[in-house]
Amino acid sequence: MDSNLTQAIVLNNAIAQQFPPHYRFDTHFHRSVELLLCKSGTISFAIQGSEHILRPGQYIVVFPNVPHDTAAPDDTSAQALHIHFHMKSASSLYERQRPDGEQPFLMELMLNRRPFFQATCSAQLRACLECIFDEFHFPGQNSDRLMLLYCEQLLLLLSRDLLAQCKANSDLYENSYLMDAILYINQHCSEKLVVGQIAKYVGVSPRYLTKLFQKYLDLSISSYITFIRISKSIDYKCSNPSAPMAEIATEFGFSSQQHFSKAFKDTMGITPRNYFLERVNGDKFR
Repeated sequence: MDSNLTQAIVLNNAIAQQFPPHYRFDTHFHRSVELLLCKSGTISFAIQGSEHILRPGQYIVVFPNVPHDTAAPDDTSAQALHIHFHMKSASSLYERQRPDGEQPFLMELMLNRRPFFQATCSAQLRACLECIFDEFHFPGQNSDRLMLLYCEQLLLLLSRDLLAQCKANSDLYENSYLMDAILYINQHCSEKLVVGQIAKYVGVSPRYLTKLFQKYLDLSISSYITFIRISKSIDYKCSNPSAPMAEIATEFGFSSQQHFSKAFKDTMGITPRNYFLERVNGDKFR
């Protein structure tokens, strides 16, 4: 793994949590990646209108900016190991190079199209998470170096689980035409983009590139461009809180503020005004 990518990992928190019976945390979202390992009881996540249940030994990873509810729906309490982390300057790293095809977790962060994934926690991943928790709360000699190693191990283990889930489409991460197109969109998302221009850059026909996006991402190219623009607009607004919506719309290639607002609501399920208002008013939006 590229050492620059490893060193760009920032751990926001590591929490041993106990949820009381019938606990519920209403809709929230994070700029960071959220990972929750269920250690006992039952924990549910409502994501994009569907409920996903975690039993002991299962974990879920929720990607940035994905609205979700968390609950402990049963009559008994539930326990979890819970961490949030993000990639410092991830956008600029991805714009210089695409991650190794053997690192699907980093690829998914760049693709910005997967809301979550759920899996059974291996013994290696559980041990890694517990080491991260211990080092976060009880740092000792060489703590920084150890944490980098644990974080690298975490990304490798998450990539392994993702790859196991995506065997049917595992060549997604190795398709150079698709990856180069995605990289180009990330670099030029604030500009006017057309399919022919992107296809010419990667060296394939527009029709073939369109088929790649439909096959591997189940998205049109224009829809993917919108997803990237919305994601980058969120990062921009959070870094520049006073920036008006009209400025953000122009900055990220939308024809008007109205166009930006509609695209944002269609993508996030909430208007940009309400999204950023809730982030300002609630500590739950990390």
